[in-house]
Amino acid sequence: MPVEALSPQPAPSLPLDWRNIALLTLVHVVALGGLAIYLPVHGLSLAAAVIGGVLAVLTTFAISAGYHRLFSHRSYEAHPVLRFLLLALGAGAFQNTALAWAADHRRHHGSTDTALDPYDARRGFWYAHIGWVLRKADPTIKPAPVRDLERDPLVVWQSRHFALIGIAVGLVLPVLLGLAFGDPWGGFIVGGAVRLMFCYHATFSINSFAHLFGSQPYSAKDSSRDNFLTALISMGEGYHNFHHTFPADYRNGVRAHQFDPTKWLLNALAAVGLARNLRRTPPPAILRARLSMDVQRLDRWLPPQAQPKVQQLRAAIASAVERWHDLVAQYDLMKKEASGHAREALTRLRREMRSAARELRIVLASWERLVQRPARAAALLGV
Repeated sequence: MPVEALSPQPAPSLPLDWRNIALLTLVHVVALGGLAIYLPVHGLSLAAAVIGGVLAVLTTFAISAGYHRLFSHRSYEAHPVLRFLLLALGAGAFQNTALAWAADHRRHHGSTDTALDPYDARRGFWYAHIGWVLRKADPTIKPAPVRDLERDPLVVWQSRHFALIGIAVGLVLPVLLGLAFGDPWGGFIVGGAVRLMFCYHATFSINSFAHLFGSQPYSAKDSSRDNFLTALISMGEGYHNFHHTFPADYRNGVRAHQFDPTKWLLNALAAVGLARNLRRTPPPAILRARLSMDVQRLDRWLPPQAQPKVQQLRAAIASAVERWHDLVAQYDLMKKEASGHAREALTRLRREMRSAARELRIVLASWERLVQRPARAAALLGV
């Protein structure tokens, strides 16, 4: 859905949430005011920079891999040690409990761009970014069910002791680290307040920037967009159009060149046994979504007589992808066998996979030329 197609809606007239207002105001005042005093007096110490940077990465990862991809979407399974660390670090981000965060996010996915969406982008950038946090929840709207999380002992533990865990991880830990390296004030200001301010806006940017600015390569059913800049500051969460189209996938940046450190770290954690069953959308489904969006764009400027050839090329791509995907599935299944016959079949399958990959590259290259060069599209199609 293009930005201009969003029907602007007034922000709901709900009571202000003074607790959230006080917390966010305090974080920003301490972060900005503290820096204004700390930097001229001490300068930015290496210890403060490292503490702030490392804790910002860990906290953002806990929100991305934990609150979002694990607890909200169940896109993979995590070892109890990893679950504990994600919940503890997530509390240190002071973005509410995993239970409440997941409830809001599941409602967002179930009711995107509607009155039920807690951070409805139709209500404007400010509301989607931070305005919704400054008001109390609408009491007439029931929270999204999170019964699976309510049965999780670690999630319940975090919910019961959220304030204590958050203070310990989000404030006490950076001060203690700063003290250990000779700069407790740097630990508090940079590792505590500045880190919190950064993490807040990194998360908020997905609700605002990634719903109002960017591309829609996979779907136009809602306002979600792929936005590279938000991916940079949020550990890969900015490929939001892909995520809304395939929310169960543990990846957001699905393409090899896309910046998704959360995906890379989850792959590493899976290699050492701390994560497993990482859910992936089958490549044919992803490609079908991309082709469908490409066709919608082509329809706007290609002459009617070109449509049969577009559909023919699209069918050729779909066929090539299905063949390659089936061969990969056969190969993975056969690798589990150890017989000599299986090894011969694997050699044959590898040859077929190389042939299928070549065929797929050829048809995809033709499609890319067609999509990326509108002025030459008619000539390329021979119409």
